[in-house]
Amino acid sequence: MYSKLVPLNIPSGWAIVHNAFGNEDPLIRDGGIVNSHFYNENLLLIQPIRFEGTSSTVDPVGYTLKLGWYPHANPYGSYRFTLSKGDIENPVFQYESRERETIRRVIERCFQLITQGVEAENIEPEIHADAKTIEKNQRIFSGTRKRIVDDKKSVNKKNRLTYSQVGYYWPVYYEVSNIIYLEPKSNKVRDDMIAPDNKKL
Repeated sequence: MYSKLVPLNIPSGWAIVHNAFGNEDPLIRDGGIVNSHFYNENLLLIQPIRFEGTSSTVDPVGYTLKLGWYPHANPYGSYRFTLSKGDIENPVFQYESRERETIRRVIERCFQLITQGVEAENIEPEIHADAKTIEKNQRIFSGTRKRIVDDKKSVNKKNRLTYSQVGYYWPVYYEVSNIIYLEPKSNKVRDDMIAPDNKKL
């Protein structure tokens, strides 16, 4: 239905009942998300297939993977992923994040655990344990933008990293932090030098 969908590695034996998990950033206008077809409460529904002779149907007692954006079309919302078994109203566990890549990894990890035969009650602790590494270092060298005013009072923007983006790569963090600063300082940085009051102590 949509061409810009997040690529998912889904094993055989599963039916994609609905997929609008878009690989597109939200377009915000007048306090709402314009491309709400990618940011609503019904983005993804995947269920297992049960084979009966030469035909196949969706297994009503198997796992159900469901994804939505809550609240609907709200720029301050987040993805909510739920994994249920049998009763869709009573999920095995629920996971929320604003990052598409994090949600993609959680979904694929769920498939891995289910395929490995991990029991339903053990999936939640496995996912939350994995999430500590899933959420770290997704875009290690992409940072937020820092406004810097040079001596000529012109405004420039430069990338800076945060510790959460560098994570456990402390040697990289040490080197980069001497060039790109973690906290906003007085705007006394020129392109060709580092002012003393911008140094990270």
